[in-house]
Amino acid sequence: MDIRHKIITYIDEHREEAIQFLREMVRFDSTIIDQGVDGKEKEVQEWLAERLESWGYKVRLFEPDNDKLSEYADYNPGHVYHNRPNLVAVKQGTGEGRSILLNGHVDTVAVGDLNKWSRSPWSADVSEGRIYGRGTTDMKGGVAAMILAARFLEQAGVELKGDLMIQSVVDEEGGGNGTLACVAEGYRADAAVVTEPTRFHIQPIGRGVLLLEVEVYGKANHACYKWEGVNAIEKAIKIAEGLKELEHEWIARRSNPQLPGPSISLGYMNGGIAAPIVPDACTLKFDIKYLPVVVGHDGQETELSGDQIKLEVEERIKRICSSDSWLEQHPPRLNWFLHVMPHRLDPSHELIATAAGVSEELFGWSKISGLPSGSDARHLLNSGGIPSIVFGPGDMRMAHTLDESIGVEDYISAIKALALIILDWTNKSPQR
Repeated sequence: MDIRHKIITYIDEHREEAIQFLREMVRFDSTIIDQGVDGKEKEVQEWLAERLESWGYKVRLFEPDNDKLSEYADYNPGHVYHNRPNLVAVKQGTGEGRSILLNGHVDTVAVGDLNKWSRSPWSADVSEGRIYGRGTTDMKGGVAAMILAARFLEQAGVELKGDLMIQSVVDEEGGGNGTLACVAEGYRADAAVVTEPTRFHIQPIGRGVLLLEVEVYGKANHACYKWEGVNAIEKAIKIAEGLKELEHEWIARRSNPQLPGPSISLGYMNGGIAAPIVPDACTLKFDIKYLPVVVGHDGQETELSGDQIKLEVEERIKRICSSDSWLEQHPPRLNWFLHVMPHRLDPSHELIATAAGVSEELFGWSKISGLPSGSDARHLLNSGGIPSIVFGPGDMRMAHTLDESIGVEDYISAIKALALIILDWTNKSPQR
């Protein structure tokens, strides 16, 4: 029996162990608090650390240091990391091969109204071929798969030539400071795989994300004399409609075959006190996703930056305000409160070919696409200089939903795919 067949067979024989491992992870409530300002990741991180240490890994738990993080442009300030440790576990190879880093986050978004779930978000129930619970797709399934890929390789008798590093991080949902902290601590490898849900698409590129808060001002008055007031909600709607036009313009002239188009999404609107009162303030919050590279009809590539996108949005809002006498005299306050920078790995990089070869071997196909959202791959690649792809089980459409779940077969397939990627990458000597 050749080594690859031996690995696959071993994983198949231990599928129940793999299922139980993920179910145990899901039973930990590791939700973030106040969009990542705080979080409850400690217990699951300590549980993982205990297991990895018992398997012979050199394990370190450490809390992200805001002072170190503040040196990076992609840092999200104001988050608290007491009792929110990152986990880094390393197993050294024989020294003859390339190193690889597997990265994933254990924090999850809030569950919302529990009454709307058909089962507890932390039940980890298995039903009709799926494991249910908050974080199964985003992304405890990916974290469990990468850890067990490494574990089962060793159990199958494989001695890696290159070093293997596992990073289980906090606060990805709050902006990614957990992985950025790993970069700040100096952790590096010859390649990295972030195991976010991609349906096994290989994703070396991801869109940038900007979050914008717009505070619109009006003039309060009794509704029976509404014409003597200025309705801030109506003025805010005018701005939102104008940005929708900008989105349509972007979609018409900016595209990249690996990515969805750019978007401006109004996700929050709050204004007014009561129906009989003309509202004097209204707050809007927008999610703006942009392409890092625009590909023209002739194949020519044009890079875009977050600063350029900010300028375009701000100029459009100024234009909207210039057509309204009240807004021109009382312009809205703009607050750019989050920037998730895009990432892009050279399409010719060997890591992409390695993952594609494994995908074709296991599934009979491979697909290279782009991540529609942001991910921690940007920190590893942009700030850490580590060639990185996103590749993992599950569908991003299932993330953050009621009754979130992941397919058992997807999860088991991810363990196999990641095991073979680890094997193939670390088997080759590092380039000097």
